[in-house]
Amino acid sequence: MLTFDVSFHSDDLDLGCVLWAYETVMGRVRFDIGSLILQDVLNGGNPVHGPANVTLCKRDRPRIEAACRHAFAIRPSERIKLEASDFNPTTS
Repeated sequence: MLTFDVSFHSDDLDLGCVLWAYETVMGRVRFDIGSLILQDVLNGGNPVHGPANVTLCKRDRPRIEAACRHAFAIRPSERIKLEASDFNPTTS
């Protein structure tokens, strides 16, 4: 079971956002929400505006958490880069 942190963080290296969660067996799990996910899936995001990206992620938190859960279920790891298919689990 994943318990997500309260806040998102800007990721200047990947030009996206990060959401951390705690999982009972693996401990801390990092979910990377890259710039392509922000632009193509969440219909926003700007690689040079970290605070705006965090605001976008906050707005779409339910979708992002659902995608994180899906991604973790099929690719469990301590670090997971979200993919577009994680947002549409019926197509993966």
